[in-house]
Amino acid sequence: MKIEIISTGDELITGQVLDTNANWLCQQLFSHGLQPTRLHTVADKLDDLVTLFNEVSQRSDLVLVNGGLGPTSDDLSAQAAAQAMGVPLELNQDWLTTMEQKFAALGRVMASTNIKQAMLPQGAHVVNNPNGTACGFSFVFNQARFYFTPGVPHEFKLMFSTLIWPDIAARFALTDQLSQFKITTFGL
Repeated sequence: MKIEIISTGDELITGQVLDTNANWLCQQLFSHGLQPTRLHTVADKLDDLVTLFNEVSQRSDLVLVNGGLGPTSDDLSAQAAAQAMGVPLELNQDWLTTMEQKFAALGRVMASTNIKQAMLPQGAHVVNNPNGTACGFSFVFNQARFYFTPGVPHEFKLMFSTLIWPDIAARFALTDQLSQFKITTFGL
């Protein structure tokens, strides 16, 4: 199976934040007998994201996109996915209600900027985020199944472990097992 991982964010490109999510995800995939063919790190640039989503959709079976789902103007993953597929963004009313309930439980009023987090590419399926306000989502585009997750590590890890990996395992025939042997030597 051809797998590609895409990490998004200017903070990764500039070195302000270390991409521990991609490292963790590679370890998780390897423990399940899978290995990515490519890792990408992309700045918050709409055109670059659209181009990359189009490219990977034509050569990979599975694409895992991390980051860019927040409420700020530089969070462009959903918009780029919709643009790449040529579909509009649609308000997911169920997720909007979920977000409003999360804010209410904290005694806060949800800012209007958070509505962006419920705008998903037409036809996308919500992946619940029990720890945050940015839902994940998935869809099939060309030959690839895409999964999008927020970049906050504790949100991303829980979503992948409890929701995304079980979905991947159910959808793909996973028969290969990988092994790694390390031999540490010293001197001759």
